[in-house]
Amino acid sequence: MALSEALKFGTFEKTRAVTAVVELGRNAIEHGNRGRARFSYGVLRGRPALEVSVLDHGTGIPQERLSGDTANRTVPGHGAGLGLGLRGVQRIAARFDVTTGQDGTRIDVAFTSSLASFDSKALIASASDALSRLNASDPEAVLTEQNRELMDSVAAHDLLMKELHHRTGNNLALIVALIRMSKVQAVADETRQILGELETRVGSLAKAHEVMQRATNAGSVPAQELLDDIARNTEKAFNTSGLRVVIKVNCPSLHLDGRVAVDIGLIVGELITNAYKHAFTGRSAGAIAVDLSDAPNGELFLSVQDDGVGLADKTARPERSNSLGWRLIRALTAQNHGTLTVDGLNGLAVHIRFAPSS
Repeated sequence: MALSEALKFGTFEKTRAVTAVVELGRNAIEHGNRGRARFSYGVLRGRPALEVSVLDHGTGIPQERLSGDTANRTVPGHGAGLGLGLRGVQRIAARFDVTTGQDGTRIDVAFTSSLASFDSKALIASASDALSRLNASDPEAVLTEQNRELMDSVAAHDLLMKELHHRTGNNLALIVALIRMSKVQAVADETRQILGELETRVGSLAKAHEVMQRATNAGSVPAQELLDDIARNTEKAFNTSGLRVVIKVNCPSLHLDGRVAVDIGLIVGELITNAYKHAFTGRSAGAIAVDLSDAPNGELFLSVQDDGVGLADKTARPERSNSLGWRLIRALTAQNHGTLTVDGLNGLAVHIRFAPSS
């Protein structure tokens, strides 16, 4: 923390750097038979940078487990060899290099300050002074103070994020209420249907922000709660006296990154809306099942299936439709590096596999 302060890091920049250094140290201890770390000052992209090099005493990461362009070691892939922790460091570092072999693995990272202009000599002097004070201090006391400052920073960040989600959710909820009022007053069936679809789309966004605002960690969303809210909201929008559809959601103990949660919420809302529109023609009741699960490597698997009429034409490809709903589903799937398949034999089932979140 003293070094990051000497380099004029802001609160968010400090949190990022400290989080990464802690993870690099943990990785070296748990997987690399310990090691050593070196801190230095540098300049990266015209800004002052804190450079950290961690060398462990392990046996290295097998080359086949490091995906990506091996000719460019500054951008290693997200292979399983890095692990979730190191992939997290890679995402938040301004530079991330891996050199691995039988004698161990060295990871070099850098974090930049937001300073656009600076005096190099003054910063170097400040950093040297910080190191001198650190060497003369009680390491346990320094670590305790750093942990306290880090927790304060995280708490302040979470508070700001919760306030942002609260205000955004309130604004979206107001829009949903206006849409519902317009739908009640609409005369034409087509108008009511369009407004119902819009209500579901905006409602999915509102629910995501509402759940994030309630969550203990503002950046982590309980998937079951989010998708249950979206399901109930969609039932309210489309169930009538002539059609009652029951939506069941299954994704226990699964938490999602905030951005991924919003995207999956929108996709689920669109797929449920499509089922209401096309699956239950001539029926008074139906069922939709929403399942979301994860794999150890971080992949997510989403399935939305109805017990409706399915596809009369077995060669049909509804996922290639040019409708707004399917265009949105395809775009959000691609945005998360996902793959989409459709099965229309017993009702319509849509399966989406999402790559590990980056």
